[in-house]
Amino acid sequence: MRCDRVRPFAAVLPLLLGLSLLPAGPAAGQDDPAAPPAATATDDCSEGKALYRSARFPEARAALQRCLEANGPAVDVLLPLVVMGVQAGRLTEAVEYGAAAVETAPNDPEARYWYGRALLRAERPADAKAQWEAGLANGVDHVGLLEGLARLALAEGEPAKAYQLLTQMQRLGTDEPWLDRLMADIAAGKGLWTQSLGHLEAAMAREGGGSATDLLTASELSILAGRKEAAVGFCREAVAREPGAATYGGLGEAFFALEQVDSATVYLRRAIEQDPDNARFRFNLANALEVSGQVEEADYHFRVFLQQVPEDPVGHFNYGIHLEKMGRTAEALDEVSQAISLDPRMLTARVVRIQLLESLGRWDEALLDLGTLRDLDKANQADLAAWQDRLVAERDAALGQTNAGLVHLQHLVLGSADVVELVQKELAAGKDFTSLVVRFSSGPAAARGGDIGWVDPEQMLAPLGEAIAALGMNEISPPIESKGLYHIFKRIP
Repeated sequence: MRCDRVRPFAAVLPLLLGLSLLPAGPAAGQDDPAAPPAATATDDCSEGKALYRSARFPEARAALQRCLEANGPAVDVLLPLVVMGVQAGRLTEAVEYGAAAVETAPNDPEARYWYGRALLRAERPADAKAQWEAGLANGVDHVGLLEGLARLALAEGEPAKAYQLLTQMQRLGTDEPWLDRLMADIAAGKGLWTQSLGHLEAAMAREGGGSATDLLTASELSILAGRKEAAVGFCREAVAREPGAATYGGLGEAFFALEQVDSATVYLRRAIEQDPDNARFRFNLANALEVSGQVEEADYHFRVFLQQVPEDPVGHFNYGIHLEKMGRTAEALDEVSQAISLDPRMLTARVVRIQLLESLGRWDEALLDLGTLRDLDKANQADLAAWQDRLVAERDAALGQTNAGLVHLQHLVLGSADVVELVQKELAAGKDFTSLVVRFSSGPAAARGGDIGWVDPEQMLAPLGEAIAALGMNEISPPIESKGLYHIFKRIP
């Protein structure tokens, strides 16, 4: 199952730029009609700060600029000017005031923080990072610096560093749902499913339970973390809140993970009924039906899935496995080969392709593929070498028998025309020959799948020997009546 709903964490830099900069009040650039007359030069500093706290930014900026001209730089005057410059998009001005603030108070973490914010908005992330790292050296408990560096670490592909910084924020008392959600994303990206689930649950608890989407994500994380019963619980709650294709499908997937296949098929069918174009749910329904033995319906859904997502290597591979179980070996080989062409590094598909070639008696192709697999899979050389030796021995033995005029057969013996008709219908539907032998044959080889070994057609009675001699590899003969019994043969490698 794919964890498609776990939110990605790569594009995080814009989040940093969107953090709140300002106290509550009128929007920047909007004059307050009740504003008092402009402050005089003697109280520009105090008046400018008061105007800033009241969010009367145009007046605050003018007063604080006059304050600077009259009194020189002071960090408590410069920082509001940086904030207002960033908020209004006057980035050159914001950077200049930020540089002045750091020069005035180089050991002040707040000055380093806001200067870094201005630099980041001016698209100078490396310079922002340098300022924040310098600020953190003087203020390890500054949550703004920790958050800024964490988000930059994510943007630079360093999730472990980001997680460490965000953890420090939590230790300092930052208790916000967004922080847990961000940490959940990072943990999921590292494959730490239990940690990710814990953070998501904490965020949902603080928000009063979370949305149906959150619950579905929690279910997927629970499955990955091995908590499959919890996954079902999350999805049940999601269905109760928002019944629909997404929640029914999620519940079906959770039941499938819990190996409650009957329940899985019920809810996955319901999801497909409501959203026939959902390829993910259709694929999982096909697999659930396959496991439960409903092979005809599984076949239909596999085929529809591959029409919807023709370039999915896993879909072709699973359909190939399905076809092999149905005894449709040549078709299975085509599907597995398609999976490999779409994903050449899919080693499991390469293994199955070799097995299929072996079952079809295509020894040279199997050995060629096995050589390629040995080049790709360096960790299993001993096992692959032993397999190669076995294939060579089987090929040589089969060639020897074939050169002697012998054929390798499976034999199905039936006692009545009615049973023959039933078996022929099963074969036409793609049922496996071996399974039909076990179910219906009265021959002495039924217990071993009808395998009667290597046979010389010339030593058999005329109607049987002639039919056998005409068979191609993996071909099944028509029913042949002889001495009151009906015989069906399959030539095998």
